[in-house]
Amino acid sequence: MFEHTGMAGPLLPLEGQQSAPRGPGETEVCCFSCGAVVLAAKFSIQHTSVQWDAAAVRQCAEFGRRVAAGEQTPLIERCEAMRASIEAAALNGRLPVAPP
Repeated sequence: MFEHTGMAGPLLPLEGQQSAPRGPGETEVCCFSCGAVVLAAKFSIQHTSVQWDAAAVRQCAEFGRRVAAGEQTPLIERCEAMRASIEAAALNGRLPVAPP
């Protein structure tokens, strides 16, 4: 269920699985485009960890458009609107850069 910069996009949890509890440095970030909420942690300017749960994947407008066009969710690398929301949160101090 994690999207790491440069890796394949979010996977839906297996049936019966729950999303992982919030870890150190993780902050909720809301997409300014569709309102989906993910947990994000920023370990450096280049390294961002994003945890998507099933509700966020379903709410994501970009994933919805791309799935409707025939793409498979696990092969979608990222949502650009969420990425921009996470970067804005980091720049305005709501998402601190916390080295592991």
